Amino acid sequence: MLANTLRLFHPFLPFITEELWHGMGFSKELPENLGGKTIMFAAWPKPFSAEEKDYFGLDETADKVAAAKYELVSLGRNLRREVKLDPAKKLKFILKPAGNLASAEVEVLKILLNAEAVEIAAQNWSAAKGTPSAANALGEIILPVEGLIDIGAEKSRLAKEVEKNQSEIVKVEQKLANPNFTQKVPAAVLAEHEQRLADWKAKLAHTQAALDALG
Repeated sequence: MLANTLRLFHPFLPFITEELWHGMGFSKELPENLGGKTIMFAAWPKPFSAEEKDYFGLDETADKVAAAKYELVSLGRNLRREVKLDPAKKLKFILKPAGNLASAEVEVLKILLNAEAVEIAAQNWSAAKGTPSAANALGEIILPVEGLIDIGAEKSRLAKEVEKNQSEIVKVEQKLANPNFTQKVPAAVLAEHEQRLADWKAKLAHTQAALDALG
């Protein structure tokens, strides 16, 4: 397992993984053309077989839980970005898990979120109105922002973003409603504008939801 991890990290940390490869003795276990001389010749790790998955207790449920965990981390990081907080700043997150969550898993979330703490909240607990939050199958993650941002200034910023998004949508819709444009431009250009409209609408929905969450 560790040998495979070193191989995966080698393209990103070549010198460190090379030192570890030799220092841990992996270079002595394989023929020269498969990693016996340098990790550069080591075979790329293969997916686990069905037998290996059974041995390590990996099944479809474990895959779904892992995917949900990393999705929740992405949602937490997005909350930080949405309110323009420094990604390096240690913040407290609150988690309302959908089920039982081991303390070790909470610690992993804390590390991946670069959090000062991840507190577990009871199911009957509710955050103050306007507190940024997101949820997935694993639970709801909340980022308390009291004392960290100026709520009034943030609402003003988001309101301007909403206006900008609406303005861009109108521009694209007017183009797409004009036969002189839609009937003359190449299909690729038309598809580009239709995608642009969808993108602006998605941005509007996202920004409006963030604004509504602030109350």
